[in-house]
Amino acid sequence: MGIFTRIKDIAAADVHRLLDRVEDPVGMAQHYIRQLEDQMDNARSALEIQIAAEQHYDILIARNGQFIDKRVRQAELAVDRNQDEIAAMALQEKLHHSKLQETYLEQREVIRRQTQALRDEIGRLQELHKDLNDKLTFLLARTNAAAALKATAAVSSPGDAGRISRGFERMEQKILRFEAGTKAYGAIGSEASRLSNWSDQHEVQSELEKLKATRRSS
Repeated sequence: MGIFTRIKDIAAADVHRLLDRVEDPVGMAQHYIRQLEDQMDNARSALEIQIAAEQHYDILIARNGQFIDKRVRQAELAVDRNQDEIAAMALQEKLHHSKLQETYLEQREVIRRQTQALRDEIGRLQELHKDLNDKLTFLLARTNAAAALKATAAVSSPGDAGRISRGFERMEQKILRFEAGTKAYGAIGSEASRLSNWSDQHEVQSELEKLKATRRSS
């Protein structure tokens, strides 16, 4: 029909295998989808023309059939009236239009077959379009997952992981030293408090002994 490019001859499975091998499968899938959409638009336009042509032949055949019936009635009436010359002219036109009718019917049948072929082709292209859109969705999901994994791998590379781990170790050591210092300060404070209490008790006991001595002497 002259309206389809090479894409119409590619089966969906062949397209899928091709997409799996190309360097940029997402871009290739989008390219094929655009091509398919263009071909589907062309096919729909051609289908509209075919349907219009078929309708035109329907009208043409109906009118020609009416003309043939009219000439048959004229010939019959002329024969009944013994008007052989008029009857012969009517029959001549009837035969001419009968041959035209055969031609019209054949041409309409050709158009009908072309119209059906176009409908079938549009249906096939729609199926391929759906398959490619499904493939594109799958490829986009794979691409997004690969990009996310690549970004994650870049952040958590072996060198970065070691550097981060060493940083946490240094932080942990600082915290341990801080905790040890806090415990040591607490221990010193406790000992100082104990010594202070002992000194106070000794002083109190000394004062008590002095007081007792004073009371006994008096």
